[in-house]
Amino acid sequence: MVSVIEMKPVHELSPRPTSPEEAFLRARVSFRDLLASEWIKLWSLRSTAWTLLVSAFAILGFNCYSAYGDLVNLENFSAAARADFSRYAMFDAFTGVSCMVLMLSVGIIAANVVVSEYSTGLIRATFVAVPARHGVMAAKLAVVATVSLSYGLVVVGGSFFVTQAILDGKGVGLSITDPGVPERLLASVLMAPLTALVAMVIGVLVRHSIGTLTTFVGAFMLLPLALSERLYATAVLGHLTPYRAWVRIADIEFGSRPYPWTTSGAWTVYAVWAALATILTVVVAQRRDH
Repeated sequence: MVSVIEMKPVHELSPRPTSPEEAFLRARVSFRDLLASEWIKLWSLRSTAWTLLVSAFAILGFNCYSAYGDLVNLENFSAAARADFSRYAMFDAFTGVSCMVLMLSVGIIAANVVVSEYSTGLIRATFVAVPARHGVMAAKLAVVATVSLSYGLVVVGGSFFVTQAILDGKGVGLSITDPGVPERLLASVLMAPLTALVAMVIGVLVRHSIGTLTTFVGAFMLLPLALSERLYATAVLGHLTPYRAWVRIADIEFGSRPYPWTTSGAWTVYAVWAALATILTVVVAQRRDH
């Protein structure tokens, strides 16, 4: 007995080639799914919303207190200080303490995004489900950077308008169109996503909550404050840190410095730190998952 085997055409057996347009669409949809997943992970933690909310009110409170103090004591300022009050007004818009609170709150959230997955082992399951590790880390970076940038816009912009409204009680408030104001506000806003990127790469490198927070607070926040401006070596090291770069761009230093530097150099520090943090986060994740 001869069995008859039904043969299918060759074009039905071989997979249909994927056009470049279809491949691009699938990749785009896949990355969109990764973004949605990381968005859900971020906001599933109650601490995220509470940290952002409480720190936002704290930042606004610090800045308003500083602005009100200058308003009350304006008569005690020298004639030269009253004539050129812009530096004081800009300091009140976003104080150094407020910048530290922003860095701490954003850094904690960003570090927790990666540390929580490494500490629980969830990162392994994530990489098994999505072998393209660079895509996973890129999605994390994109979500955290977007949230932190939005947070920076809200707290910095809100602080500026409220504090300048307070100072306008005696006609010394600034307008957002005044010379130098946009650059100073931009530096303050960008400090939020920059801090988030740095905190994430520290989390990927250390992978333990206490060690990550200790390294982040000590190296990223406290070290710039400890480096003296009076010695050339420590001044140069300080100029390589984002916080000192923010101080330079925001132009809130009072008095001369023995080793001044340019705002273009400060912007370069911002760019280099952001690029290195992004690259290292993706590269390290390609090689380590525990």
